[in-house]
Parts: sequence; structure tokens; C-alpha cells
Amino acid sequence: MTDALDIQFNKRFSKNVISNIFYFIINVIIGLALVPFFIDSLGPAAYGLIPLATSITSYITIVIDAINGAISRFLTIDLQRADDEKANQTFNTALFGTLGVILCLTPVAIFVAWLAPQYFNIGNESAIDVFLLFALIFGSVLIRTWSSNFMVTLFALNRLDLRNYVNITNIFTQCIAIVILFILFGPSLIFVGASYFLAAILQLILSVYFSRKICPDISVSPSKFSGKAFKEIGGMSFWILTDSVGVLLRYQIALMIVNILFGEVMGTEYALALTWFTLLISIAALISNVFTPMIYSYYAKGEPENLIRFSSFAAKSMGIFMALPIALVCIFTPQLMTIWVGPEFAHISLLVWIIVAPCLVKIQAGCISPIYGAYNKVKIPALVNIVIGVITPILALTLPYVCGLGVYGIAIACSFSIIFIAVVMIPLYTAYIMKKPWTTYYNAILPGVLCLFLLFASGYIVANWMYSFMDSFVVMFVLGITMIVCYVGIILWKLFSKTEKMMIRSCLPTYLTRYIPEWLL
Repeated sequence: MTDALDIQFNKRFSKNVISNIFYFIINVIIGLALVPFFIDSLGPAAYGLIPLATSITSYITIVIDAINGAISRFLTIDLQRADDEKANQTFNTALFGTLGVILCLTPVAIFVAWLAPQYFNIGNESAIDVFLLFALIFGSVLIRTWSSNFMVTLFALNRLDLRNYVNITNIFTQCIAIVILFILFGPSLIFVGASYFLAAILQLILSVYFSRKICPDISVSPSKFSGKAFKEIGGMSFWILTDSVGVLLRYQIALMIVNILFGEVMGTEYALALTWFTLLISIAALISNVFTPMIYSYYAKGEPENLIRFSSFAAKSMGIFMALPIALVCIFTPQLMTIWVGPEFAHISLLVWIIVAPCLVKIQAGCISPIYGAYNKVKIPALVNIVIGVITPILALTLPYVCGLGVYGIAIACSFSIIFIAVVMIPLYTAYIMKKPWTTYYNAILPGVLCLFLLFASGYIVANWMYSFMDSFVVMFVLGITMIVCYVGIILWKLFSKTEKMMIRSCLPTYLTRYIPEWLL
């Protein structure tokens, strides 16, 4: 794996991860800070229209992500093979094909924005203000859709740090523009939409600039548009979109079923448990997302053995390291819930365990699944996801009445779907398309699962032994830190080979490795 690197994976790993973390933190902080600002400035009724407009655009984002996923695959492979002619063809086909889609969607977006004041409760707000809010936010999404074509070149050359900085600039621009416009002209929904629109234009400019700087061999040329390439990209985009729909069916249906069967109180408890699942997946994605360009690179170079070694190590290391925070959340659920939302929710520990524990194998599978994207074998996984997406709500409606499982039956149904996809479908199908033994990826998945089980068992025993002291935040903090130090020391000592330790060390920033003894890592 050390020979690879046109895209300089080891050198850029820490920069990409740090920028991912920075983007994540900024997104959360500004997102939380803007809510009270909007409520105080516009009032609760007017504020409610902003997330409504942005939530509608989230459905467009699913389509964008599917298109970008396909473009990323083809363009990365073309660039890694140093095929500039094919890369230009792929880029321009995507660029002008997306432009055609945007032009078709523009009148639809304007029409939906025009209907918004009539079909939504807008209170005392002006209909024209609401129309302009929706129209400008829709417009910003369409502009960002086109700019994403230029961002794909940054992904293809493993410059995820630059892509994150463009996204961070977008968020800051939105925030600064809103504050300035509100101060100068007074609070208005129109200015919220205008800030989104201005930020999208700046993102487009920066995307074009960095794309030209990082990849000067790619140029905008309508003559490079290819009908054949458009069909290939469109076909893959369709199946990625189908896969995303299957995932939505599996994840979004649970809360609705809980609310219908058990009421809003139990729905709140389920939502709180699901928040930890989402948080842990998001944290893992800060690291696992940077593996995809490398997987595409190995495929492009025709190095399947290196691809297997790299993806297996990624799945193994992510599983081993993420087992710790997953176990800590489960073990300390009563204390975490008490601190976060109050002691009345401390009793949902078992629900958290059922929902959160399977996210470990989902994280590990996420390190492997880009392979079938690299091989352009996305149809079967998409169909399986749709089938499981249909089966999951059926199970969720049935299991609560089996043996009196109640809401736990819904959690079990959703966890079953995650485990089936992550443990059965993805490892087996990936091994199949690579023509390798079916056990190829289970050796990578098993260590993380065993670590999680051992952490559960030992942590549960210790927590029960110290039950009378667990109400103390200080005791919980000390116990958690002790578990972290002991666990990290043991896994680095016993679970990673010398070569694997060298790989981990090579990916860390120099200023950090100088403080880590070589006997440990």
C-alpha cells in the first residue's frame, strides 16, 4: 500500500480528516447559533418557513449526491489512468448534462415557490416574501448543483481539504450576509434567501478557481460532450439514487411507525436514541469518507490485491477504533441522557443498545462499499436495498406484537436491516465482483465486532460494580478516560501488526507523531 500514491493518500490523510472535522464543527455551531438569531429577529412563525424551504430542497440533494457519486467514479478513474482526453469528456458531459437538468428544473422550482404561500401556513408574512425565500433557496441549490461538477475534480485528486474549505466558505458567507443584511435593512425572509443565493454564487466561483488550479488539464468545452458517457453516468446515477431511496425507506420509516403505534412520548424517546446512532455515524464518516478516492485509485491502476489490503485495513481499523465510542455511549447511556435531556430519559438504555450497536458494522461496511462503485456494479446493491427497505417497515409493524416486544420490536427490525446489509450483502457481493473467496472481508470485520463485545461485557460489569458511584459525573468521566487509555494501549499493542502501525503512523500529522513512542505506534 505504500507505493500508491499519485493522490498522496498518506500525506493528505490528516489534512483531509482535520478539514472534515473543522467543517463538521463549524456546520453544527453556526446551525445551532442561527436558530435563536432567526427566532429573535423574525419570530417563531416566520422562522418555521426557513427549515421548511431547506427541507424541500433536501430531496433535490439526494439526486445531486447520486449524480456526483457517478461522476466522481468515472472522473477519478480517468484521471488516475492519466487519460486526459477521456477525463475531459467525462467532465464536460457531466457539466453540460447537469446544466440541461438544471434548466429543466428551473421552471419547476419557480412554480413550486409560487405555490408555497398558497399551500403552507405563512401566518402574517407577505406572500411575495415567502415566494422569494423559496425561489432564492431553490436557486442556490441549483447553482450549487452545477458547482459540484467542479468540486468533483477536487475529490478525484484527493483534495477533500479544499472541497471542505469551499463548503465552509459557503456557510460563513450565508451567516455573514444574513447578519449584515438584517442590520442594514432589518429582518426579512427575502434576505435569508438572498444570503443563500450569494453564498452559492461564491461557492461556484471558488469551485471553478480551485478546479482550474488543481487540475489545469481539465477545461470547459461543449464539444467534449458525449452521449455515450452521458448514458453511462446517468445509468450509474439512477442506481445510486435507487440505493439512496432504499436507505431512506429503512431509516425514515421507524420514527413514523413509533409515533403511530406508541404515541409522541415514545416517539421522542426513540428519536433521542436515534440521535446517538446518527452522531456516531457522522463522526466515523469524518475519517471513512477519505478512503474512497484511494479505492478508486487502486481500481484505476488495476491493483486488486492492493485494493483488498487497503479496504480490509480501513474496515478493520475503523471497526476497532469506533468500537470504543459506541461501547461508551451504550454503557453510560443513563448518565449521558441525564446530563443531556434529564433523568426522566435515563431508562431508555436497552433501546439505545439495540439501535446504536449495529452502527459498528455499518461503519465497517462503509469502508468496503465504494468498491462496487469502483467496479460500476451498483445495480444489485440498489435492488437489495429497495427490497430490504420494503421488508423493514413490515417487520417494524409486526415485531412489536411478538412476545410483547413493543417499541423494541421496531428497533430490532431496523437493526436487522442494517446488519443484513452490512454483514451479509456488502462483504459477500464485494468479494463476488472481485472474484475472491466469500470470507475475504470477514477477517477485517470480526476484530471490531469482538472488541465491541468485550467492551460491552467489561464495561457493563464495571458499571454495575460501581453502580452506587455512577451518579457522579466525575466518577463517570474518570472511568471513561481509564477505559479509553487501557483500550487504546491494548489494541495498538496486540491487534495491529508492525506494518499496520507504520501505516497508521504515516497518516498522522508530524507534530503529533513526535510525541508517540515508536514501541506503541
